[in-house]
Amino acid sequence: MSKVLHGKQEKHPSQAKSGVGSGSKRRLNLRRFLTVLLVFGFAVYFVYIMIWQQVTISRKNKEINALEEKISAANQQTEELQQQLDHLNDPEYLEQIAREKLGLVRPNERVFVDANKSEANQGD
Repeated sequence: MSKVLHGKQEKHPSQAKSGVGSGSKRRLNLRRFLTVLLVFGFAVYFVYIMIWQQVTISRKNKEINALEEKISAANQQTEELQQQLDHLNDPEYLEQIAREKLGLVRPNERVFVDANKSEANQGD
């Protein structure tokens, strides 16, 4: 319905006045805009999810490190307690505990205390 003269397309008089071609361009532009908006929205959502995942991973790694430190401390305490338990059957260790913590002595044993050494100087 349109004629081509010298490389230019001439519109039919009914198309020129009613603007039928411009409505399809608007719909096409609206579709492009919505597509770009949708793609942009997905990109923003993806970036948000990635950042949130990294924050969550960081928090969990900190929790893991804290728990590993607690486990290490508990293992060390278990070793110390096991050593003490092993020493309970050692007569020399029992004697040492009896002398130092309970202040016990053997029968007919004399204990000499340094009178010059005061409580304040014992830490030196």
